[in-house]
Amino acid sequence: MTSVYCFSGSGHSYAIAEYFARDLQVPVVNIDRRLAESHCQADLAVVIFPVYCQNIPAVVRDFFSKLDSKHVVLIATYGKISHGNVLWEAFKIIRGRVIAAAYVPMGHTYLDSSTQFDAQPLQPIFARIQHPRAATLTRESKHPLASFFPSWRSRCGVRIWLDESCNACNLCTEQCPMQAIEAGIIHGNCIRCLRCVCQCPKSALHFQLHPILKRYLEQTPCEDTRVYL
Repeated sequence: MTSVYCFSGSGHSYAIAEYFARDLQVPVVNIDRRLAESHCQADLAVVIFPVYCQNIPAVVRDFFSKLDSKHVVLIATYGKISHGNVLWEAFKIIRGRVIAAAYVPMGHTYLDSSTQFDAQPLQPIFARIQHPRAATLTRESKHPLASFFPSWRSRCGVRIWLDESCNACNLCTEQCPMQAIEAGIIHGNCIRCLRCVCQCPKSALHFQLHPILKRYLEQTPCEDTRVYL
């Protein structure tokens, strides 16, 4: 059995998940807290997730600990700033054999709503899926402070608030992968993925970046896709 798993807040990672799902003719399974608490089994698991603060999102890390798959393909999307060392870190958690992996630059969740990506560099991954063997991954550089309370830093860097146009539809609660919002009120385990902001039918949720985070995001973007086979 082949499964395509995806965690995506603003849709960037989901666009790549749909690309793989179409070719492999399987649906996309969304990673959320409920799935991360379950035992997931597959012969081949393609897992697509975003890089947050140069780290694996907590819900994805929990999912990896529950995943039981013979072969695994890892795709980490990043907002053209820094992908850190997340593929190597995921490789160390996963019990199955990683046969391919890639870092894919996408629009940044806080800057760019575009879900366009260059699919051409990913084509060799499909050949590897047909003839699986262990991929060779290398450790990448990571900021020495990247692992210092990343969830707390996200909460400090991004403020989310609700305006009076909210009609209490509670779609934000239904869509939140972390179960971190209720009737527009954010709880402490929010990871600032902005799915609630993107999904709100009334555009009642808004976000604001801290000036330090704004300055950090002004770096020259990186456009390179890195594929490991």
